[in-house]
Amino acid sequence: MSIDKTGLSKELADKVRYFVQDTSPGRVSKNLRVVFFDYLRNQREGLPMEFDQILDDMQNLFEFLDVAAEERKPQ
Repeated sequence: MSIDKTGLSKELADKVRYFVQDTSPGRVSKNLRVVFFDYLRNQREGLPMEFDQILDDMQNLFEFLDVAAEERKPQ
């Protein structure tokens, strides 16, 4: 497996590029937020112990999707 200067394998870099080019990051972000917050509303009790870690990961994912969506906007 070859790693480029970003520290990503070619396969992973290609998958990220494909995702950003061929999907709507803004739409994915919006849909994931809807599902995530609906889940939270329904799971007020009994959230997993590692939920703080899940929140951090979701925030990072949403921030990535927001940047990807912003960069895809026509200038």
